[in-house]
Parts: sequence; C-alpha cells; structure tokens
Amino acid sequence: MSNVKIVKNFSVVTGGLEAKEVPQLVVISFDDAVNDINWHHYEELLNSGRSNPNGCPIKATFYVSHEWTDYSQIQTLYSRGHEIASHSIT
Repeated sequence: MSNVKIVKNFSVVTGGLEAKEVPQLVVISFDDAVNDINWHHYEELLNSGRSNPNGCPIKATFYVSHEWTDYSQIQTLYSRGHEIASHSIT
C-alpha cells in the first residue's frame, strides 16, 4: 500500500491533463437472455433518442445466454451497433 496515493483534490489529474480533458466513460452491460420479457426495457433505455454529450448514441454490451434468448432481437441489437457476447455456462 505504500505506492497508493490518496488524492483529496479531484481537480488534480495524473498524466498532465486538465480534469475537463479526461474522458469520462460509463459502460452499460446486460446479462443473460434477451426476449419479450425484457425487450421493452432495452428499447426504452437505448432506442429513445438519448445520446452522449458528443452526440453519439448510447450503446451497450449484451452477454447473452442461449436458453430463452430470442435471436431475432439479438440481430436487431447487433444491427443497431450494440456489442453481443456469449455468456458461458459452467
């Protein structure tokens, strides 16, 4: 723990950047099946005209399981630019 630096002044940023120059990222991900039960939530959140401050649309990553997934809805999400990943089963 000797190399941990506690910063109380959050306007100080390492790397010589001003605080306003540091990219701010929010990652949205969903886990398990995509189907009619949860589709309306994805539509409301991701397909209702919301955008990032730079004007880019909001995108998400979907970690989908095979069971109960509607693959036509997965295709729709993919065609809209969302990332699709396979959820493993152990």
